[in-house]
Amino acid sequence: MHKAAQRRIIIPFLMPALALLGVFFLYPLIKTVDLSLNEFTRTGAMKFVGIDQYRLLASDPTFFNSLKNTFLITLIGSCMLFPPAMAIAWALSQRIHGERFFRFVVFAPVVLSVAVVSLMWKFLYHPTLGLINPALKSMGLGALAKTWLGDPATALAAVTFVSVWHGIGIWIVLLCAGFERLPAEILEAARIDGAGEWRVFRSVMLPMMSDLMRMLSVLWVVQSLQTFAFVYIMTGGGPFGSTETVGTLMYRVAFDRADFGYSAAIAVVLVVIMLAVAMLLNKVMKRDDLQY
Repeated sequence: MHKAAQRRIIIPFLMPALALLGVFFLYPLIKTVDLSLNEFTRTGAMKFVGIDQYRLLASDPTFFNSLKNTFLITLIGSCMLFPPAMAIAWALSQRIHGERFFRFVVFAPVVLSVAVVSLMWKFLYHPTLGLINPALKSMGLGALAKTWLGDPATALAAVTFVSVWHGIGIWIVLLCAGFERLPAEILEAARIDGAGEWRVFRSVMLPMMSDLMRMLSVLWVVQSLQTFAFVYIMTGGGPFGSTETVGTLMYRVAFDRADFGYSAAIAVVLVVIMLAVAMLLNKVMKRDDLQY
């Protein structure tokens, strides 16, 4: 009886959120699936082709190249993101002098638009007019100077670094919140027992933050698999397709080739991949709940 009364109270509060979810997620998803089953002629007429778009996608080397690049961005970006974010968040949680200033510095890039950040770093990466190569040469490290966005060997990592630089502040803030909610008495007990700071961090803090790390990992995977703006503005998918992602391929197919059915098929496959990877990662990283 009590649970039934609770449901009657909760459901009206959920209705606005469910309505928004239906309008802005479920309906577009259903419409996208419908589009993926049709082929568009140059006159704009639709012709039902069933799963032919998916058959074509399964043998498209351009799609698999973009999918490989997308997963590389996810992997490389996680290596660039989590270690420094964790280190900075841990340092800020130690109540260092000037903590507010450092919090402002690490969060400042987040408030800039993606377009501004992309154009700024595109200029910085420029081999002759930018600042990175001249700085390396002035320090006697001219051998490290490269055409960062023009070399297939470095372009993907360069774009990924910019994406991480722009958003790392959010992850640091979330990790800082995770460190601050750890019970001080448990940490102090570990130190009294003779554990050093590294041992406290590795054996006490990290296990207690496993749920937060799982959530942040899933969020990063979902975000990075949708990478579009940085790649589109900085490289356009080049050079030679080395930075082409599923997002940029989907855009080009839809608006350069006007093949909306094939683009919709790419979008559906991307959604399925994101859901599968997120569920797998959530299951692999799940640990027993810690009560504290």
